[in-house]
Amino acid sequence: MRERAGEVWVQLATRIPKPLHRQMRLFCVEAETSIMEFVIAALEEKLKRHAGRADAAERARATSANRAS
Repeated sequence: MRERAGEVWVQLATRIPKPLHRQMRLFCVEAETSIMEFVIAALEEKLKRHAGRADAAERARATSANRAS
C-alpha cells in the first residue's frame, strides 16, 4: 500500500452490486493487489481525468471569451 507521510486516512463504506464486487475481487486477485489499493487507484484516476476535462473546458471558455472581446 502507498503510505503517505502525515496523511490522515478515513474509512469508506459503500454498497455496490454483488456482480461488480465479484468482478473487482477477481481482478484484484489476478493483479495481486488489495481491494483498498484498487479503489484508491481507481478514484485517483477518475478524479484526475475529471479535473483534466474541467481544466480543458475552462480553457475553452477563456479562449471563447477572449475572441468575443
